[in-house]
Amino acid sequence: MELTLGPVLYEWSRDALFNFYREVSETSVDRVYLGEVLCSKKRALKPEDIPAIAEMLEKAGKKVVLSSLAVISNEDELEFTRRLLKLPYAVEANDMSVLNMADPKEREVFAGPHITTYNVPSIEFLQSTGIKRVTFPVELSRDSIAYNIRNTGIEGEVFSHGRLPLAFSWRCYTARASGLTKSECRRNCKDEPDGILIKTMEGSPLFTLSGTSVLSADAYTLAGFVEDLRAIGVKGLRISPQYNDTGKIIGIFRKRLEGSLGADEAVAELRLLSGGRLCNGWYAGAAGKDFFERVPEEAAGTN
Repeated sequence: MELTLGPVLYEWSRDALFNFYREVSETSVDRVYLGEVLCSKKRALKPEDIPAIAEMLEKAGKKVVLSSLAVISNEDELEFTRRLLKLPYAVEANDMSVLNMADPKEREVFAGPHITTYNVPSIEFLQSTGIKRVTFPVELSRDSIAYNIRNTGIEGEVFSHGRLPLAFSWRCYTARASGLTKSECRRNCKDEPDGILIKTMEGSPLFTLSGTSVLSADAYTLAGFVEDLRAIGVKGLRISPQYNDTGKIIGIFRKRLEGSLGADEAVAELRLLSGGRLCNGWYAGAAGKDFFERVPEEAAGTN
């Protein structure tokens, strides 16, 4: 089972990104996704920067994949994507339009978590185009993941730790919070490297805002379910970067994969590294904000 690192879902400075990937090159992660997914204006890491980072990661034994924008809606975003796809690396398509620009028969193309691979027919269609790997949508339950893998043989990756990317908007929440419109973007999101935490009127964490995107308030983690994920045929566990301690999180998951760290201890350590709150309800077929120490019996009995 692979350990992968997803694209950065926040606005970090160019220097911070280069430093981050230098640190990543020294971790035990197997595959690294590079690129901008959430907002076309978050371009601290430009296409011309990627080869230097990719070369560094490949020298360290990592596989490199380019992640596309999740929403491509205008010519500027199309041109940004075309420039990205000129680079000679595997591609994670997060918008179906990318499949018109990156031929799976000419290079490895994967379906990212923002393509709706909810069921067998959708996966079979992608397989017919040459796609052999998908990262399942974050809201998919354990039973659905198991069913789709069993009935298609697809190489499946699962979002396994980090704040969940939930939705995208035409408006920019960060700009709005600063009294600006999206067209007046001053990239204020760089001042919030892990996003802006939004709370209910009662003071409970609700969502995290990062530019045009809405993420979960709590870190989603499947660290307690590694054995179950392996049993249902999952091939990759994805960690989503956070501004601090990503290397420590990778180390915890590596120990889980090796069997040298128990579920309870791993969850306890991750809770400390992720703001104290965790969730994983969607995997268990429950509300996403819920947290389960173990897979519920009614779910674990389905393979």
